[in-house]
Amino acid sequence: MPPAAAFHHRVFEGVVDRTSARQTFGLPVGGQNLQYAGTLGRPGTGYRTVTRLLIGGVTTFDWTYQGTGASMERTESLIRLSPNALTYLCLCVEGTTRIRHRGAELLLKPGRAALCTTANPLEALHSTQNRLLTIYVDAARLESQVPGVNRLLGSTLVVEGVGDLLAQHVLATMKVASGLDSAGLAAASEAVSDLLIGALSRRAQPVSPALEAQISAYIDSWLGDPELSVERIAAAHHISVRTLHRVFQQRGETVSTHIKNRRLDGCHADLLARPDLMIGAICAKWGITDIAHFSRQYKSRFGCTPTDTREQRLPHPRGQRVALEVAPASGPQA
Repeated sequence: MPPAAAFHHRVFEGVVDRTSARQTFGLPVGGQNLQYAGTLGRPGTGYRTVTRLLIGGVTTFDWTYQGTGASMERTESLIRLSPNALTYLCLCVEGTTRIRHRGAELLLKPGRAALCTTANPLEALHSTQNRLLTIYVDAARLESQVPGVNRLLGSTLVVEGVGDLLAQHVLATMKVASGLDSAGLAAASEAVSDLLIGALSRRAQPVSPALEAQISAYIDSWLGDPELSVERIAAAHHISVRTLHRVFQQRGETVSTHIKNRRLDGCHADLLARPDLMIGAICAKWGITDIAHFSRQYKSRFGCTPTDTREQRLPHPRGQRVALEVAPASGPQA
């Protein structure tokens, strides 16, 4: 049974002093009390916070912070672990918020959101002028309605389409919520739920293995072209760049990282098998135009330099070095 719908609107303002710089407060969400703790700026910093909380089947937290410190002054908050997991969407409306969650650091600005879980702690740094919407829903309920949604946890999402409609609905609701009765607030809360599900459903759908295989084969066939780009790969498969990124996100890597590693693997194989080719020629064969940058990436991946790899297979003494042939420095680097 979801909690009765209710709306709370509170304004806090003052000046941070040394004895009360760290604030704590509880947030009633999903039948439990989430605990926040954080600072509102350095001692002497003035602050004003506006907290709007719509409690219902889905709970929405609208938080605005305004500080009087320098432009780079930060306020910091922490969501502690809760006994029952909730999934929540952090959506930036104004300012910037830097989030640390599930081992990732995400930068949110207007039009960007992050999907998080109370099963893991969250730490956030807010700019002095900041407004953040946070939408909480029971994790099991969301997973049943959006299968695969957990793949999106800890990642940055672009707010567009239904996501933009979700943000506008929440902001509009907060303006009129004080005049709504419990039934009206419950309806508004369920509308938030429907829009949230709509915004996440398409992103959570896995890409078909057939399409993934086609994309991988296409990339392999064009590795020698230094002009190979994310936009060209997406256009060749009649999908959006966002969908292409999702293909590789579900594999735990980015498109550019995949291309870079495939090129490095090709160079590594040729360094061992083709002693007749100079290192610069091998780089050119695999679409690499910046040999110095290539050498750093190669050492990071294989633990040795390209020349060290080549010398393992050549008959000359270890001290003899193989000259690098520099290819023209042009074209994008993956």
